[in-house]
Amino acid sequence: MQTERYRPILVSLVFTLIISFQLNGQFNTYSPYTRFALGDLARQGFGQGQAMGGTGLAIHEGFRINHLNPASFAALDSTSVYFDFGANTFHNEYKTENYSNTWWNMNLHHVAFASSMGKYLGFSTGIVPYSSIGYNIKQEYDDLTNGLAMDTYYSGSGGIMNFYVGTALKVFDRISLGVTMNYLMGKLTRERSVEFPTHSGYSTPSSIENINLRKPVFTLGLQYKEVFDDKFFFSVGGVYDFKATPNISNDRSISNSFYPEDAVPLNDSVIVDPNYLIGEDTTFNSLIIPQKMGIGIAFGIPHKLIITGDYYKQDWMGSMSGENFTTTNSTSMHFGIEYIPDVEAIRGYHKLMSYRAGGYYTNSYLMVNGQQLKDYGITFGVGIPVKTLRSSINVAFTLGTRGTTEYNLVKENYGIITFNVTLHDTWFRKRRFD
Repeated sequence: MQTERYRPILVSLVFTLIISFQLNGQFNTYSPYTRFALGDLARQGFGQGQAMGGTGLAIHEGFRINHLNPASFAALDSTSVYFDFGANTFHNEYKTENYSNTWWNMNLHHVAFASSMGKYLGFSTGIVPYSSIGYNIKQEYDDLTNGLAMDTYYSGSGGIMNFYVGTALKVFDRISLGVTMNYLMGKLTRERSVEFPTHSGYSTPSSIENINLRKPVFTLGLQYKEVFDDKFFFSVGGVYDFKATPNISNDRSISNSFYPEDAVPLNDSVIVDPNYLIGEDTTFNSLIIPQKMGIGIAFGIPHKLIITGDYYKQDWMGSMSGENFTTTNSTSMHFGIEYIPDVEAIRGYHKLMSYRAGGYYTNSYLMVNGQQLKDYGITFGVGIPVKTLRSSINVAFTLGTRGTTEYNLVKENYGIITFNVTLHDTWFRKRRFD
């Protein structure tokens, strides 16, 4: 069979991408809100689900990898394997009452593999982003205590990856149960410094902190799907993430340098004026990732129409806090639709394509300056089949807004293009020769 020839190429490609993920270990981002806590929590799901508002809890289909609910792995048929890899690009516009700025970047988003393990078992593994930080901020203000002009600089980089391994079991042909181990690992680096532009001879205090995080988080998933005479289906799904206390290694150092000539590190026995201390505005020595619950429904016409919606809740209240921020209860709603005109069409390639749209509204886990951040937007996209309906190229577009220009906050308008390729192959089919 011709696909046998390409199997080593596919395996090598996925292996190379996984190694690339492990070597880089970074997800480029830029947002002043990533200064706090764990930064931006990543948008979950691949291109198919992201084009549908980030939905997937109740979607039980065999033509895609849906890691949002591990119970969906049981939908894979007994002879198929899937590889999925993708990237995304961001364009962000930041506004306050006095200025605006723009920024864009591109990231490798995920690598995933899924296969059946028999008639009733499914399996998937992959690497996806969990959170990322990236910012470079300058604040100018007067120190009324000392009568000095001060410039404070904040910068940060790094990210946390999620290496997941999950399996699912189909029960009674309608119910599927799944479990995933999500191993979170990554490094967050934050720096802060103060300069006195009107007194070049004063010391320049600075600090740097590196937070290394390691912890498995387990997810349970459940799906129920009922099909009525191949004309209508209805499904429900739910997930539960267990609470976890990650292992944190927090390395922090503070130093003073003296000007106006070359910067010279000074030891503790030397008195430098002013003795300005840098506060621990973002650091934390302990962290609790709270339990997370989600529920979703889906209905429609098999192989033609899917209408779906999800709801999540996660109580971060009291998990982390610092200068001007705290974590709080987070909720989000997602809805989406997918339409395929005719999966059996012989003419008209557009009839085989998948057309998707959706939206979302999120109450963020961050409360900054006493205000909980809101994040909302619309999504749309297409799925383009390649040779067969099981292999596809998927493109998703997201247009959203986070924050506000009120309360001394920043408003972010952003656009995201997500691109992923789903490759299908058959590995376990028995062949007969006459």
